[in-house]
Amino acid sequence: MNYGEALDYSASLLKFGIRLGLERFRELLRRVGDPHTAFRAVHVAGTNGKGSTTVFIASALREAGYRTGCYLSPHLFDFRERIQVNGALIPPEAFARQVERLKPVVEELAQDERYGQTTEFELITAAAFGHFAEEGVEVAVLEVGLGGRLDATNVIPPPLVAVVTSIGLDHQEVLGHSLRQIALEKAGILKPGVPVVTGVTQPEALEAIEEVARQQGCPLYKVEPAAERRADGYAYYASDARGLSIWLPEVPLIGLRLALQGHFQHANAAVAAAALNLLRKQGLAIPEEALRRGLEQARLPGRFQVLRIEHPPRTLVLDVAHNQDGARVLAEALQHAFPGQKGLFVVGMKANHDPAEFLPPLKEHVERLWVSQPRTSPRPVEELLEVAHRLSLRVQAMPSIPEALEQALEHATPDQPVVLTGSLLTVGELPEPYRSLALRG
Repeated sequence: MNYGEALDYSASLLKFGIRLGLERFRELLRRVGDPHTAFRAVHVAGTNGKGSTTVFIASALREAGYRTGCYLSPHLFDFRERIQVNGALIPPEAFARQVERLKPVVEELAQDERYGQTTEFELITAAAFGHFAEEGVEVAVLEVGLGGRLDATNVIPPPLVAVVTSIGLDHQEVLGHSLRQIALEKAGILKPGVPVVTGVTQPEALEAIEEVARQQGCPLYKVEPAAERRADGYAYYASDARGLSIWLPEVPLIGLRLALQGHFQHANAAVAAAALNLLRKQGLAIPEEALRRGLEQARLPGRFQVLRIEHPPRTLVLDVAHNQDGARVLAEALQHAFPGQKGLFVVGMKANHDPAEFLPPLKEHVERLWVSQPRTSPRPVEELLEVAHRLSLRVQAMPSIPEALEQALEHATPDQPVVLTGSLLTVGELPEPYRSLALRG
């Protein structure tokens, strides 16, 4: 099996959709030698920010000299972004080898009524675990795919630290229709006695996480803005002209300059720093300089990434926000980076995301809007148009994301932000040469 064939086989499992549950996946792993037991892990769940937090933690561990796995979901430009060891994407031949090994087991399980059909996400997760085991990964930082309690990544043995970054109303058809229900699903990654770090601040969601932590006997460490400091907080963060400062017990990190842009990344970096500090307390050798360097050098394309295009001069902002909370955070980041300016927006959304929730928080920042559909899992353009018209936005539909982006860039002035957003799939259709620019960071 070559890489293309492995991708095709993986994609062929998409038709089986999302099938939450762990029994089948545990059996799949058992039949290939339980590769998920070969490394220690940090487990990261949350609605928004979990990808960035995963990358912050992995970057610092790598700087500290640990052979580090990083599992992200989904990818932006290249499928291999999902599975990384020490910052290197899984080689095509390695992914093909993992899938070739898994395929006969997947087909055996499909014929067994006790287990049934393996999903695409389960196959990819098993391939990641197999690759990490083969590569001698010491610590893997694993981003949850969906929810937590029934997510395939939740088969791992008790991790070193569990992290819940944020809670918002997303994937409600699967996770529940209240912050409490969603928080309980995310908190499903908590294991008995394992310390948990959270950046969640909404009382309803935080109370649910506290409840699960008590039931599981998990020490709970809260990360908060310094302006909202409470007596039971563990770490605090604030920013000023010097940069981002994070106050950890005995380890103040003053004046950090993050490569990842956007004020919202400050909370993610602080949550990551708190998790890393707990790893230090468990005996992992993470010098302060490695912690600082790892946070500052972490990169993840498409998270409020500002690209300066030279010919002709243009300012392009990439952001994978897709829900109401993400839109609010994007609006705040735009206000901070481009005060008083309105941008030209290109928006495409997935079928399961709601433009009626996404567009209103951005209204005051939009001068003009172009809408289209990502090629896979598209939300009908008519729905985007309807919401845009209700908001009295100047809007135009385009046949494709690249064509919409071309129009926006043509109409922009050099310093006016052109914002590509609405879905990871939408940003993933960024054409060359802008894609290469984004990958260079």
